[in-house]
This record gives sequence, C-alpha cells and structure tokens, in this order.
Amino acid sequence: MLIETAPAPTAGLLASLGVWFWIDLTEAGHVAFLLLAHPPARRAGESVESIELNMQGLVSALTLAEPSAKLPDIGPRLVVHGRAAMLTLDGCSFVMRVPVSAEWADFVTAGAPVVIEVGLDPLQPMTPFDDLRPYVSEGAQHGRLFLGKTRAEPPRRFIGAGGPPV
Repeated sequence: MLIETAPAPTAGLLASLGVWFWIDLTEAGHVAFLLLAHPPARRAGESVESIELNMQGLVSALTLAEPSAKLPDIGPRLVVHGRAAMLTLDGCSFVMRVPVSAEWADFVTAGAPVVIEVGLDPLQPMTPFDDLRPYVSEGAQHGRLFLGKTRAEPPRRFIGAGGPPV
C-alpha cells in the first residue's frame, strides 16, 4: 500500500536509481521491461524507510499499480533517442534519462509494449540479470513491486518540456 503523502521524485533520487532492462516472452508476446530500484542506504540521512517513501513517490508519479491489480496503461511515457530512453513523470519538470541497449531501443521504437517496474526494496547496483527474477517475483508476491504498461512516442513531445533530462 502506498502512502499518499510520498514526495515527488527529485533529480537526486532519479540519478541514484539502478536501472535494468530486458525483452521477455510473456503470455501477451514479447514485451520490453524496465526495472527501477534504489540501492541500499549509503548516504547520511538515508534509511530503509526514507528510501521506500521516495520510491513510493516515484510509483505515484508513474501511476503504477500493485501486480495483483490489472496492469494499468500509464500512457506514452518514453521517448527513445539512440541508446537512451527518456521517461516522463507526473509532477516533475524534468525527465529521467535511462541508458538502454540498441536491441531494446529498436524493439521499443518499433511499437512494442513496455512494462515499467518499480521495486520498493533496495537492490544492489549492477545486480546480474539472473538475480533479478527472485527480486521481481518476491516483490510481486509481497506487494513491494509496482507496474504499469507504457510505450514509446515520437521525440517531439520533449521540445520545450521545461527541464533537462536527469
């Protein structure tokens, strides 16, 4: 369950996130995935609780839902340019820049669906792909993972968007 007073994402939060991306075969066909998670507390003033509260703000800014709910369509939130995806967030005057592979970028720009996942539990940066499955699976089982379906849109949306990518 999310706390309604979670803060809007800051540039600092977005810059600190770990990002993992892959393409997987699901019941709906091939889908691109983008997982965002915060590393364990490492700075003065950071705690498990403060990280979770900030991640809940990210969940709200993306309008994600628990896996037990119907996967919400959160509208087009991605613009892919080369090997980077720009992710828009509600209530933020900036976008999140996410490095991606050429294969992932090509797949998404061709119109493939993208599932964005945000985990509330910390995850070590550079966690190998094989170790993500237990994180995603356990997070989904315990209401600690939030999801939404999005897609890429043409780059023109960011012209005059009001802020630089983070």
